[in-house]
Amino acid sequence: MFLARVVNKVISSEKHRAYNGKIMFVVQPVFPNGRADGSEWVAIDYVGAGIGDIVVCGGAPGVAKSVFNIELAPIRTLIMAIVDKVDFRDI
Repeated sequence: MFLARVVNKVISSEKHRAYNGKIMFVVQPVFPNGRADGSEWVAIDYVGAGIGDIVVCGGAPGVAKSVFNIELAPIRTLIMAIVDKVDFRDI
């Protein structure tokens, strides 16, 4: 799992049927202080996130299949939670 900021919505004219009815976002992994951490990813939302939100992303083989109840789920990363507040100590 990792923290990320939702930076953009993915719009496509053609997509795999597993993505029908689902919102796809580009997410930027971030450190707890909000600073970018690595490359952007595409993630499927199922919690109602929006652009600018800090979210928890993750996934494991078979998780999307279970969450969306579909047989074929070529989905690697899910947006699993919207973060209200990050409280950390930089040591």
